[in-house]
Amino acid sequence: AKLRAQTRLEIQKLHRELGITSLFVTHDQVEAMTLAERMIVMNAGNMEQFGTPEEVYHTPATTFVASFIGSPPMNLLKNAPSAAPGTILGIRPEHLDVTTGDGWAVTVETVELLGAERLIYGRINGEQLIVRVEEGTHAPAPDAVIHVVPRPDRLHAFDASTGKRIAA
Repeated sequence: AKLRAQTRLEIQKLHRELGITSLFVTHDQVEAMTLAERMIVMNAGNMEQFGTPEEVYHTPATTFVASFIGSPPMNLLKNAPSAAPGTILGIRPEHLDVTTGDGWAVTVETVELLGAERLIYGRINGEQLIVRVEEGTHAPAPDAVIHVVPRPDRLHAFDASTGKRIAA
């Protein structure tokens, strides 16, 4: 992992110094996000989305892009409390806030400590939900129920039959 990160830094440095246009093909979304000024996300030979890494991350065009870009990937919920019928609701783990009593009730399955952050894995209406919280946030026990509130400006809606983003 350290060698890969070092190699990415060297490629970025060479690209900047030489000032050339280059095409870099990778299956590694971290490499794509860190090296690209513009990127294309492909799925089964079809272009799913073209844009800057920021555009692709923050405004995924399809559920495939939403689930492929980001680590952990975007939560995609068919049964979210606020999802309209025929809609998949998308929310990134870092755009969910843990609250006291209000919001979506999530049953905790496990918590991963990753140093500066924690990932809380839980279930809501039978679907997995991942919540990213900062270091120092109380780690709930398995089977505990926590409440989370999605940041309204960070919710994404996708058509359940096509997987395509629904314009806001």
